Order: sequence, then structure tokens, then C-alpha cells
Amino acid sequence: MTYRAKDQTVECRLSIYLGIMIGSLLLLSCAPNPEVPKEHTDSVPNVGAKEPAPTDLVPMEWAPSLEQVQEDVEEGIAAQANQSQQAMNRASQNIANLADARLFIAYILLMQKLDEKGRAELLTEQKIWLAQRAASAQAAVVSKGGSLEPLEYASAVGDITKKRLAELESRLTQQSTQAGNTPGREEQ
Repeated sequence: MTYRAKDQTVECRLSIYLGIMIGSLLLLSCAPNPEVPKEHTDSVPNVGAKEPAPTDLVPMEWAPSLEQVQEDVEEGIAAQANQSQQAMNRASQNIANLADARLFIAYILLMQKLDEKGRAELLTEQKIWLAQRAASAQAAVVSKGGSLEPLEYASAVGDITKKRLAELESRLTQQSTQAGNTPGREEQ
């Protein structure tokens, strides 16, 4: 690209150079960070140390209390009878999400207490349950396509999830009462 005037040619070249520089900087900023080579610790034996089990995701003593938050949301809905449909749909989804979070915590805690075979069985069971929950919740919707549909779906998901939560919490209590049945938790 050349222009007739000399100052326009210089200006055009500067614009092109500036564009190339900005483009290069953008490409560099989007490039993945180079991986740092890991230290080789295989040659140094760690006597008596035990690697944590891959399922040690949640410390056993940590159990966030989402139940109170869930109850507060439910009480808030009941106290405000004249809410918009959109607000009720959102609140119902929040309750379902809180129940799902509580279920996830119970699931992980139970997973940590099981042996490898038990974990595999629970994983398979949970996958099946999740698919069934979605189908059951969809079947519970009466107002298909209406403004009530999200409320009915989220309410059904919440109810189904609460039942599963009670089941997993019961199994977790049973696992906790069985002495010596905590694989991967003996010596931390």
C-alpha cells in the first residue's frame, strides 16, 4: 500500500508495523504457559509416608452447613406469598441447587469411606440415579411450555435430591459406625 504523499506512506507503514506488533502481543498472551519440568522424586524413598488416596477431596471434619441456608431460602419463599413467577422460579432453582450441593458433599464423604470396589459401585449407581432424576423431574412437570414449568421442574429435582441425600447420609452414618472401615484414612 503506497500513497502519493510521502507522509501518508510513512503513516501507513507505521500503522502496519503497529498492527503487527499488537497482533504478536495478543498471540503471545494467548499462548499456553510452558510446563515446568517436575522434579524427579522417585529416586528418594519416603520411608513410612503414604500418598493420600485420590478420593481424599473433602476433609472428613469439614461439612459446610448448607441445610440452614436451604431452610432460610424456603422460609423466605413462604413469607413472601405475592412474588413474581420469575422470582419463585429462581428461588425454587436455588433450593434445588443447595440440595444438590449438600448431596455432592455427602457423596464425596461416602466415596472417601469406601474401598475401591465400593467407590466404583457408588459411581455407577450415582450416574444411573442422575439420569433417573432428570427423567423423573421432567415427568413431574405438568405445565409444559408454561411459566410454571421451571418451578415444577426445580421443585421435583429438589424433592428427588432430598430423598437421595437422606439415603446417602444414612449410608455415611452406617459407614462411620463400622469400626476399621475407612480405607485410605488410617494414617494421615
